[in-house]
Amino acid sequence: MVGEIQPFFLRIGGEILELKDIKHIGPVLLDRFNCNQIYTPQDLLLHFPKKYTFYQVDNQNAFSGELLCFNAVITSRPVWIKTIKRSKAFVFYALVNGIKSKCIIFSGDYLRYKLQIGLPIICYGKYKNKEREFSLTTIFFEEFTHRIELDYGIPDINNKTIQNAVSRILDAQIEVEDDLPVELLEKYRMGSLLETAKLAHFPRDIMDCKQVWRRIRYEDFFWYTASLEALKQIRGKEQKTPKIINKDIYISLISRLPYQLTPDQLHVLEECLRDLQSSKIMNRLIQGDVGSGKSIVAFLCAIMTIHSGCQVSLMAPTELLAMQHYENFKKLFPEYSVELLTSAIKEKDKADILYRLLHGRIQFIIGTHALIQERVVFKNLGCVIIDEQHRFGVNQRKALLEKFKGVDALYMTATPIPRTLGLTNFGDLDLSVIKTMPQNRKQVITKLLSMEDLSKLAKTLQRHIALEEQIYVVVPLITENELLDFIDIDKAYEIFSEMIPFAKIAKLHGKMKNKDKEAMMTAFKDHSIDCLIATTVIEVGIDVKNATVMVILDADRYGLSQIHQLRGRVGRGDTQSYCYLVSRKETTKRLQILEQTNDGFELAEEDFKLRGPGDYLGEEQSGFASLNFDFDSKDAMIWKCALEDSRAYVKKYLDGLVKNKKLDSIFKQISIKNTKIN
Repeated sequence: MVGEIQPFFLRIGGEILELKDIKHIGPVLLDRFNCNQIYTPQDLLLHFPKKYTFYQVDNQNAFSGELLCFNAVITSRPVWIKTIKRSKAFVFYALVNGIKSKCIIFSGDYLRYKLQIGLPIICYGKYKNKEREFSLTTIFFEEFTHRIELDYGIPDINNKTIQNAVSRILDAQIEVEDDLPVELLEKYRMGSLLETAKLAHFPRDIMDCKQVWRRIRYEDFFWYTASLEALKQIRGKEQKTPKIINKDIYISLISRLPYQLTPDQLHVLEECLRDLQSSKIMNRLIQGDVGSGKSIVAFLCAIMTIHSGCQVSLMAPTELLAMQHYENFKKLFPEYSVELLTSAIKEKDKADILYRLLHGRIQFIIGTHALIQERVVFKNLGCVIIDEQHRFGVNQRKALLEKFKGVDALYMTATPIPRTLGLTNFGDLDLSVIKTMPQNRKQVITKLLSMEDLSKLAKTLQRHIALEEQIYVVVPLITENELLDFIDIDKAYEIFSEMIPFAKIAKLHGKMKNKDKEAMMTAFKDHSIDCLIATTVIEVGIDVKNATVMVILDADRYGLSQIHQLRGRVGRGDTQSYCYLVSRKETTKRLQILEQTNDGFELAEEDFKLRGPGDYLGEEQSGFASLNFDFDSKDAMIWKCALEDSRAYVKKYLDGLVKNKKLDSIFKQISIKNTKIN
């Protein structure tokens, strides 16, 4: 919901009903509700369940391996066993379809006394054919054919307690005002908010839940996209002084490059130059896979901005990457005044840099988040370039942009995160895509492997080492964790020392000192190291063209975008490169997408389906902070309808044809902030 929480009380017969007036809500329960941001009867009424679990008895498919309910009769007393992962588990035998079967369930002591021989029960779990046992998650002692259980997502309040409180609110015959326009409710035959609330808290069947799901998703999407449209309208009013672009200098710069730009690079450059020359503030994202040539496009935009009389700033997420940009720019364009600013710069040198920056003697400054410190002041900042933009928080990016009003913003990323993708599709962030790769650049071949197949890689890796190529191995943990069954960095070192015994192997992780990390990466780049075993600290790093193989262990624990970023560390030269995704999980359907495509934008769309677009008006990078359900790929049509409807409705609102309190609040909030939302 956009805007501050407004006091709200339900009226019954002219009297105000407060949460404390509801029967059985005492001081302790009231405090627990308040701690979970439930302050009024309306808050409670509109706090819909986060999850519905449907149980339906299906003995016919009990041994299918699917997660389902089935009838059983206990034939043995439960025996407590100790496991590695969990402290308590109970094993017992039961007749399932007349077959004596072993059952295991992780639970507390209470089950020891409830599981009696001869007792009929309903089990919820799945049959593991390999172990020849049922792995159970729930046991019901009352009989049913089907049932629905609600989960409100509040750990310190019982779900039934919430449901009972809601029942008493509904019994009071209250009235709830709908925010959605009546014509849209009628258009899609959706129930009122009160009718939806009744179905949400007391569903009779799956169809009721689907009806609630459709209404809530549409409403949240509608106001979400209406907020974006409002933001777009307000942002469209911001103006800047157009920059004067010298075409002769531009042509000269391109002709002196040691390589030929691709058609996509030239097209994106033209789009950026149009933005610079426009009175509209540039807010553009350049998306292209690692090695597609985004940096040179940014460098050329920076130089054209410098020639228009302005300074330029480039912010990178790591010192290594900032240093790489600095060295590459100096090598290509030595005649321009460029400086590097990171936390590693000595204080005396930093003071000199800041003085010259303030007085306009530095044209281009490249650095890390050190650039957003208050003491960093520009004389005339004209353009901000942010590399690997998903690695920065919203406030970090905004802090740099707000140093001067009317500053053009150019972002670069190899994998747009869902938030960025959402703004690209539905907001005011313009998108430029570089799809064509430089000549001789080959796509990384990605393959999925099970943990059992890892040893089969030994000969392959030995062959790459014999060809004097280098290898990355990515692990999820620095040290062993009893709660997480993942390979840590030390264990991986042991495994790969056996697999490639003649290779020089080293370890790298985030807890190392910056100077040690940089020294390790430099040693790897200089080929003093053959195989580098590291955590995701290498996700954004320097170019090592000789690195041709990456092995990612426990790959199922990473997001698609993160894996794509990681595999971007290989394939940076003209030698064919490979990425091996090793997973323990039986199902790797999600990871199969990475075998099929190297397109970062396509992967970002998959992440968008899985994670949601993020909170555009706030600080969340992904996930629907304001939505009542997890985002699902089936929501695409609902999102499309809500987007079209909201844009049309906001236009009517701006034309004065309709009035809406919610839109009043949205426009008021955005007008007060009136800052760049990036």
